Amino acid sequence: MSDVLYRAVSRADIPRLVELFNAQYARKKDEAYFVWQYFESAWPTVMMGAEVNGRLEGVFGLQRRLLTDGTAIGQAIDLLIAPQFRGKGVFAELGRLAVSCFADLKALCVFPNLNGRNACEKNLGWKVLGKIDSLELSSLATDACPVDTHSIVDENLKQFEYGGSTLAWRFCDKASYRYEYIRTGKEDFAITKIFVDPVSGKRYGDIVNFSCDMRDPDAISAVFLEAVKYLFRLKVESVTTWALPHTNLFHVLKGLGFTSKAQERYFCVKVLDSRQEFLYGFENWHLVQSDAEIY
Repeated sequence: MSDVLYRAVSRADIPRLVELFNAQYARKKDEAYFVWQYFESAWPTVMMGAEVNGRLEGVFGLQRRLLTDGTAIGQAIDLLIAPQFRGKGVFAELGRLAVSCFADLKALCVFPNLNGRNACEKNLGWKVLGKIDSLELSSLATDACPVDTHSIVDENLKQFEYGGSTLAWRFCDKASYRYEYIRTGKEDFAITKIFVDPVSGKRYGDIVNFSCDMRDPDAISAVFLEAVKYLFRLKVESVTTWALPHTNLFHVLKGLGFTSKAQERYFCVKVLDSRQEFLYGFENWHLVQSDAEIY
């Protein structure tokens, strides 16, 4: 579209970002969110915008994140095009411009809903690796089922890096939610938050991240049980978390009574370096809720 001005979003655009997002989503964003996410981020971050007649009509955010092995990944966040400008090439151009801001990315990824998945697949050529269902626990089981650890193969799974500075930024007081660390040891902990459904008003507990030896079912159980007990003391309806079916975590949580709950969340990847083709394998990833910006 010839009448669209493509440019990087600045701090001065924040009020217009709030207007754009809150017109489309029930889950509202305030100005503090955009300051924290784009101008105080622990990761190099850019947001490209599409301006028409002085109004922001579309945006595409991109963070340069690292995997634990040092691989640079561009994670797309806050993707939104106003309805009247969809299907006109705006989304694809915003994505191209955002990716061009980083020279060393080995792959791109995103955690979209169904509409975002379709847009990334159709307009950007990204591959849908799989659908991420939540695991949910509605009450604390009296007896945990044993886990057959001999049937679980520990793999060198790819996961996002959460170092000290990253943790401090991602879960700080300026983030969208208030997070709490639930510790079972010096290095073992879970990070939790409370989510209040904007429609029903019900409270839910999320275990958004954790740290312990993924090869040790007892350590996983201890961390998650402590977090679950804490959240239920806060009178939540249920507790949710993520665990992909090929991980130790998934099997341990099933043993604790968690059940799969379908949700509209996907994981899409586009590999930019042919030596990283294994990133197209969903079975090669370990993902947690806090990897996605909405948590």
